[in-house]
Amino acid sequence: MHIVFVEKVLADGRYEISIVEGAQELEKAIAGAFIFPRKMILTREQKEENREGLRDLLTGAFCLQGLPDVTFTVNDEEGKVLSDYARSLYDTIGTSGNA
Repeated sequence: MHIVFVEKVLADGRYEISIVEGAQELEKAIAGAFIFPRKMILTREQKEENREGLRDLLTGAFCLQGLPDVTFTVNDEEGKVLSDYARSLYDTIGTSGNA
């Protein structure tokens, strides 16, 4: 399953991340286990504080952690992929002496 999200910057400076592709498949996959999330709203501070783990934040908010073979991208409103959401706090575990 592949999900496409879009990040919009709202007038008040917050960020709205919502699903634009794959919503029906995700809703079926998590039905009964979780309430289907429609969107996630982050303040600037929340986005900055979680910058190194935005993938983890998104995965948890949209209940993706327990689903096999799920991929996703986050685009801006012009369709450009936002690489910030590809970063996980777990990326460095087991590398460079981290355990």
